[in-house]
Amino acid sequence: TSFCTLNDMRSAQITEGAEELSLHIGQTDRKDHSDDTGGNSANTITGKVNQLETILIQLQDDLRKEKEDKAMLQAEVHHLRHDNLRLQEESQTAAAQLRKFTEWFFNTIDKKS
Repeated sequence: TSFCTLNDMRSAQITEGAEELSLHIGQTDRKDHSDDTGGNSANTITGKVNQLETILIQLQDDLRKEKEDKAMLQAEVHHLRHDNLRLQEESQTAAAQLRKFTEWFFNTIDKKS
């Protein structure tokens, strides 16, 4: 359940980020078209480059966080598999001991009768 919740949260964040990005770029484009009356094209291009660099940095940061989360989840899965194997072995050992005890118990009762 925690994995699904983490994925749901990530999907919501990505969707929000994409919507904000589209809205922001759309607003910037409208401003740029209204400002393009003269030699401002260099300024608008520089502004867009700066904006894209900021977005790139954010995306790289998000990617780094996703990789960290993935590594953490992989480690957790590894530990859970290890614990699962240990518990299966303990369960088999306990079942074998219970069978031996049951055989001993019934053999003891049969000898007394």
